[in-house]
Amino acid sequence: MSEIEVRDAHGAELVAGCALLARSLAFSERDALPPWLAQTSAAHGGIALAAVDGERVVGFSFALPGRPGELFSCGLAVEPGARGRGVGRRLKLAQRERALAGGAEVIRWTADPLSAPALALYLGGLGARITDYAPELYADVRDAVVPPDDVVIEWRLGEPSSVSGAAAARVEIPLDTPSLSVGERSRWRFAVRREMGPVLEAGGVGTDVLVDRADGRAWVLFHEAA
Repeated sequence: MSEIEVRDAHGAELVAGCALLARSLAFSERDALPPWLAQTSAAHGGIALAAVDGERVVGFSFALPGRPGELFSCGLAVEPGARGRGVGRRLKLAQRERALAGGAEVIRWTADPLSAPALALYLGGLGARITDYAPELYADVRDAVVPPDDVVIEWRLGEPSSVSGAAAARVEIPLDTPSLSVGERSRWRFAVRREMGPVLEAGGVGTDVLVDRADGRAWVLFHEAA
C-alpha cells in the first residue's frame, strides 16, 4: 500500500479535487466548486489541500476566508477506495495547521446531521462542536428529494476540546444513511430535526458520536456549552 501525501493543491490537483468534492456531495454541474475559484481563494487566505496517492488525488478539502480570524470550510471528500486510512482526519489536521499559521482561530462548516461517520470524525476525532441546527439551509439553491438540513460545526483551533461529566442529552441518528430508502431517510430527517434543534436551542453543544455496531445504532452526544 503506497503512502498518501497531503499537500497544498495546485493546477491539475485542484481540478481533480473539485471534481471529487462534487461527486462526494452529489453536486450538480451548476453546484460544483470551480477550480479557478479554489485557486483564487487559496491565494487570498483560503486553503485548498489534496491527498495524493502516487499521481492520483484521493482526498480534497477546501476552506475560504470568513470573518476576521475565521475560515469557512466548504467541503471534505475522500475517494471510497481510500477511506479507512485516516485521510479525512489528516486533511483536516493539515487545514488546522495552515489556518493557525495564517492567524485564524476558528474554522466553521456545515454538515448533514444524518451523517454518523462525518460527525464522528468532526466531534470525537477533531474536537469540533455542533453549535446550531439549520433546517433546509440550502433548500432554495439545491434540489433534493429529502429536505437538506445541516448542523453548524465550530472548531476552535487553540482551545482544549475535552469535556467532563455525563452527556446532558443524546439524539439518535442513522448509522448507515446511504443504505436508507428515500422514505426512511425522510423519516429520520424530521425525527432528528425535532429532537436535535431544541437541544441546541437550550444551550447544548454536540461533542461526540456514540456507536453501537452490534445493534446498528448511533447517537450524537450533547454537553452543556462551557
